[in-house]
Amino acid sequence: MTGTPHRAGPVPIAVIGMACRLPGADSPEALWDLLDNGTDATGPLPRDRFAGTTDDARLRGGFLDAVDAFDADFFGIAEDEAALIDPQQRLLLTTAWEALEDSGTLPGSLAGTRTAVYAGQSHGDHWDRLRDAGAEDRLDPLGSLAGTQQRSLLAGRISYAFGLHGPSVTVDTGQASSLTAVHLACLSLRAGEATLALAGGANTVLAPAATQLFGRAGVLAPDGRCKFGDAAADGFVRSDGVGMVVLKPLERALADGDRIRAVLLGSAVGNDGATKERLTDPSRTGQRLAMRWAYEDAGVSPGDVDYVEAHGTGTRIDAVELGALSEVLGEGRPAGRPVLVGSVKTNIGHCEAAAGVAGLIKTVLCLEHRAVPASLHLKEPSPLVDWDRLPLVVPTTTRPLPPRRPGRPHLAAVNGQSISGVNVHMVLASAPESVREDEREDEREDERADGPWPLVLSAPTADQLAALVRAYLAHLAPDGPGRRDHARDICWTAATRRTRHHHTLTVRGDSHSALHQALADRCDLPSGGAPDPDPAEAAAFAALPGRVVTLPPHPWRGRRHPLITTG
Repeated sequence: MTGTPHRAGPVPIAVIGMACRLPGADSPEALWDLLDNGTDATGPLPRDRFAGTTDDARLRGGFLDAVDAFDADFFGIAEDEAALIDPQQRLLLTTAWEALEDSGTLPGSLAGTRTAVYAGQSHGDHWDRLRDAGAEDRLDPLGSLAGTQQRSLLAGRISYAFGLHGPSVTVDTGQASSLTAVHLACLSLRAGEATLALAGGANTVLAPAATQLFGRAGVLAPDGRCKFGDAAADGFVRSDGVGMVVLKPLERALADGDRIRAVLLGSAVGNDGATKERLTDPSRTGQRLAMRWAYEDAGVSPGDVDYVEAHGTGTRIDAVELGALSEVLGEGRPAGRPVLVGSVKTNIGHCEAAAGVAGLIKTVLCLEHRAVPASLHLKEPSPLVDWDRLPLVVPTTTRPLPPRRPGRPHLAAVNGQSISGVNVHMVLASAPESVREDEREDEREDERADGPWPLVLSAPTADQLAALVRAYLAHLAPDGPGRRDHARDICWTAATRRTRHHHTLTVRGDSHSALHQALADRCDLPSGGAPDPDPAEAAAFAALPGRVVTLPPHPWRGRRHPLITTG
């Protein structure tokens, strides 16, 4: 039976937290700096990745410096077991904790709740390495399945670690996996089967098989550069990547006083079907359908969109995507108001299963900063694209978003595709203006009058506490990112929205400078740290109204678990 799916009407979903591990960026804030500076974070293939291969070992890509680092003890996992767990699981578990803390949610408070986990994964290189090295013999059969081979554990491990009872689903739609995961998480929240959702994906380039296959197919860029929209576009660039977002229905997020980073208005997932000659070809028809369904779901006109984060692989199929975007986003668009279009892949490469969430995090940052960074390596626009007729502009320098029209938020979209024919389109809006007005009102105040305030830092070990102190010293420095937020909000977030561990240090101050100096005076910490603040003082401060702000992340121990190699 065919027909139009029933739609209950748009239910906006708030993005309240984000975390990532991307080439050159271990946090969303570091990603913005990388984008704003126009940095290409790709580089040579690490020596420990493809031992024993020839030409492919010299390929460039986007690689994580510490893909094998994991704080196993923190999550109650034995070190010998951790060494055999897929790094994709380890990294996504780590970023899940960071994303929850970024949202101001205490991970321990979620045990027993209907919190969902949707995670995208496509490749399983770690299992290939274990098998080729004969290391699977070191595992009992159950351990082999649980630690490496079963992709369901990507989501399941997170649900287990935090005691979550909501849906827990690993998604594989190829390169569209993580964006599909976010779409499914939104559906789960709208259906009421989850009250909060973690959604994202992971990709690690650890074994040569897929790279060799892509190389033989001629789809990898020989120079290791993603040239989205350029005449010289000749292939994509493989990369590691992990990203996670925390989602909650907007109405509930507003009621809970959450920091709202952006709003997901609507999305759609579709497939090209038989609208093309070969299974792996792109289809303008299939892409157009997914886009139009997404705008119908969001309840907004595509002509009002200000920015699109394209799939943008830097291949000949860019022309198909740009054509579809032009047809849909050009509908009802005012003259002289083109759509800005970019691709994060020009900076970090193609994270494959994690590509969609990387693009989503970038898009949220664009809405927050009200600017679109340059897409790199665009020197001569592709002749396959009729640029004169398209209402699209690929910025080669950082461009501000166009001025908001009265009563309307900025609108943006993220587009995703897959070799299997899956198309995903997601529509976002900037945070509600009432929230931004509250933040601007805060920014007009030099300091609050009720200081000094307690700044509480806590970590599992004395060494980690010392590392956290150093991170806060950088955060509160005159040129540090913490100067963008009020000192009181920094203290309030640290005191009320961070997990207390065994080692704690409390200092007090009524300004950024005073807090910075107080921490500097305590750099040489006693081995046991310092006691918690007075309970009455802590309770009184926690009861005051506050605003969640970005703080330095948890100080992971990061013990290395070297990748297993043959021989």
